[in-house]
Amino acid sequence: MELSNLNMYTGGVLSMLYSAGPVAKAVVLILLCFSILSWTIIFFKIRQFNKTEKDGERFIKTLKEIDSFKKLVSIYKSGSDNAFYRLFIATYKGLSSTKSENPGITKETLERLENILKITISEEAERLERRLSFLATTANTAPFIGLFGTVWGIMDAFREIGLRGTTSLAVVAPGISEALITTAIGLAAAIPAVLAYNYFLGRLKGILSKMENASIYLLNSIEK
Repeated sequence: MELSNLNMYTGGVLSMLYSAGPVAKAVVLILLCFSILSWTIIFFKIRQFNKTEKDGERFIKTLKEIDSFKKLVSIYKSGSDNAFYRLFIATYKGLSSTKSENPGITKETLERLENILKITISEEAERLERRLSFLATTANTAPFIGLFGTVWGIMDAFREIGLRGTTSLAVVAPGISEALITTAIGLAAAIPAVLAYNYFLGRLKGILSKMENASIYLLNSIEK
């Protein structure tokens, strides 16, 4: 019985979309594009963040276990490309260029390496934030696009009332139900986007915190 009701409801929604005007159909198409792109970004970011977090945990574990930077070089010099590997490479290149100018580890050398690490972390943060702005855009604009479709549909419904000269529910209800569906689709596109955006921001803070911890371990290993 419940499955039958669901099929009837789905068929009713599709029927309303099919009979909707060109403006409503255009609004629905735009919202569907927003939704598809948002979900694509969400799945991509979940995969990217999962991999980055695992790489970070592995990298910090290695840093805790080694007792010198030379051992880290032997382990990670040919490592796989990831945020923490790039952090190591930036440190390695900075240390190599500093040593060519002034052998030995001085306070100035450590300060220079610290600045290099801060720049690298900032670049990685920018890399991880890419495409998240689209989720924020979807969360902010999709409800208003849907509302525009609703307002336009209600205007059409009132125009139909004026043409027919009657306020019968049979005349008003179909037009208003068609109009409201765009708002529903707008909210369906916006709600996952805003939830995902806030979720990824929280995970991003955790990754950047790991990178800052890793930079401290790197500087300590260089001092040793």
